[in-house]
Amino acid sequence: MIFSSGWLKKNFQGRLHHLMCATVLFSALCTGANAQTPAPAAATGTSQSGSPAPASAPAPAATAAAPAATAQAAPAAAPDATSPPPAPVCHSSPGETGRILVIGDSQAQGLAGGLRWLYRTNRNMRVLDHSKISTGLVSVSFYNWPDEVHKLAATEHADVAVVMFGANDRPPVRVHGAVDPAQLANFTKIYSARVRDIMTTLKNAHIPVIWVGHPMVRDEEFSADMAILNTIFQDQATRNGAQFVPLWTAFSDNGHFSAYGEGVDGSKVRLRADDGVHLTPSGYQKAAKILEPLIACYQPDAAQKSKPATPSAPAPSSATQ
Repeated sequence: MIFSSGWLKKNFQGRLHHLMCATVLFSALCTGANAQTPAPAAATGTSQSGSPAPASAPAPAATAAAPAATAQAAPAAAPDATSPPPAPVCHSSPGETGRILVIGDSQAQGLAGGLRWLYRTNRNMRVLDHSKISTGLVSVSFYNWPDEVHKLAATEHADVAVVMFGANDRPPVRVHGAVDPAQLANFTKIYSARVRDIMTTLKNAHIPVIWVGHPMVRDEEFSADMAILNTIFQDQATRNGAQFVPLWTAFSDNGHFSAYGEGVDGSKVRLRADDGVHLTPSGYQKAAKILEPLIACYQPDAAQKSKPATPSAPAPSSATQ
């Protein structure tokens, strides 16, 4: 059978057209089927059969790193440790002189100097400075503060104790710069026990405790570490009947470190030392001034001075009956 070339060309083009149409139709059907296929149930939801869906696999490393990034962030202020404590019930010194026992590290030593300045003209107040530089509560091998406080409580017979630690107590809780929750929990347990020991020892010796928080420092990570300590100080003070006095806000500028600030006379002065951690003499004077209303409760005759004046009895009427 003989076919002309024209017929063959026309017949081939027709078959090719039908084949292309079939291909397009098949592709459309497949696409529609895929679009109607339901998505898998979420890992935290319930499967279509009504049974709980299996737990999902652990998140990738990028997600797991989120807590570490959160832990690294330096707080703008110490947690709930920026407000002054409520006024205490005054208990005046039984003697003629109020005795202030100062305990702690180099920050406490500077604070003792500020307190001496504060009471420089008051012969009824005496500062007993038992601070010791290069010490703290993280390590007790060099200087065991809980043991020393037991001795001081038995021998000094102070009317109030002012305590300040932190400069040498950076918590060893960081792994590659991020706070490790397990190490933080272990540190908090050990450090809290030492803080509690000091507070209860003084309390049992009938010495009220004013525990001074550490101020913000220049280095952000160091500040975050001091915020950890302040949280412990405040918690233990609440639990053990001590007064926690924060310095965080008083020595910062709108939540940021500043070497300068308002001094006791209202003028702008340098409050922070060159290391960005300690205070200057003006700074310690300001800190002492913050403590003054609390310490005033333990001065001689403080209880009597704090009582409201008794109103005088009305004069008898002069009218005749």
